[in-house]
Amino acid sequence: MAFLFVACQSGAEKALKAELAREHSGLKFAFSRPGFVTFKGDEESFGRFELDSVFARAYGESLVTLKQAASGAGAQGVLEAARGLKERVKLSAPLRLHVFERDQHPPGEEPQGFRPGVLADQALRMIRAEDREGLFAAESQATVPGELVLDVIVVDENEWWVGWHEHSSRHHGSPGGNPRIALPKEAPSRAYLKLEEALLWSRAPIKKGDRAVEIGSAPGGACFALLERGLEVFGIDPGEMDPVVLRNPRYRHLSKSVMFVEEDELPSKVDWLLTDMNAEPSVALYAVERIAGMCPGLSGVLLTIKLNEWSLAEHIPEYLDRLRKNLGLSRIRATQLAHNRREICVYGLTRKGMAR
Repeated sequence: MAFLFVACQSGAEKALKAELAREHSGLKFAFSRPGFVTFKGDEESFGRFELDSVFARAYGESLVTLKQAASGAGAQGVLEAARGLKERVKLSAPLRLHVFERDQHPPGEEPQGFRPGVLADQALRMIRAEDREGLFAAESQATVPGELVLDVIVVDENEWWVGWHEHSSRHHGSPGGNPRIALPKEAPSRAYLKLEEALLWSRAPIKKGDRAVEIGSAPGGACFALLERGLEVFGIDPGEMDPVVLRNPRYRHLSKSVMFVEEDELPSKVDWLLTDMNAEPSVALYAVERIAGMCPGLSGVLLTIKLNEWSLAEHIPEYLDRLRKNLGLSRIRATQLAHNRREICVYGLTRKGMAR
């Protein structure tokens, strides 16, 4: 019997357990802390397991739990685990090393003065300082499918869990699935972070000169990110946009509810449709379908869908099926990004987008 570790957003544990009970019925719950859950199963190894999950930010096979890790024993325990893994899988090349903290607080609810990532950075320095054998590659982030990654999860200051996974398209390349993206001073909102992370995760073939429409654009964080990438952007929102976006000559704004937008008010050509509406899923999906019906040449969509209640998580497969059918998407998938709150990111491509 092997053990699977899963890192998720703090608060999403119940939704994650229900999702895995539905998609992977052979997994049995074993252990849980906010942002970190383990399961046991009959797999020989979970290192190369393909987990079908929206809420799993990082996952792999659990190898060992290290207590009193911050005292210095942790680094030696990690090196021992790395040696054992390399011998087990007959690997001569260095391992990638992902060191990250579990989410301790839901996004936006961190206490004043809380500094995420500090403990992980300390742990990483300790491990690197002791790695005189070159067990780990100089660059931590996994980029190529098939690369083997040793995961060190800082569950608490003195408790590290060590595991591993083989990098694939289902894994985020950043440690813990949490890329550290800086928010530019001039960015109007943290929607900038969500979109930048969505583009990293999806690898959407967005190009300079493409035209995007965003439903729920105010105050303009995502629009700002797209404009910085050289796109033409059309925002739909009765709310006030930030002047830094309005001043850009490649931005146009329609100050009205999406429910009253007419086809002749939209650009003649639209490549990408985005939304980040503060509305329940049924309303947001209807708005997306309405505007998509007026944009026949779409390449794809990047959608933020709010989960007003965690119970809505069980309907995610229905939402994806509805979008696939009604928007004519050839590919669609969803995840909960590190910069999402109680919401998910949905990425879909049409046949036109698939051809890019």
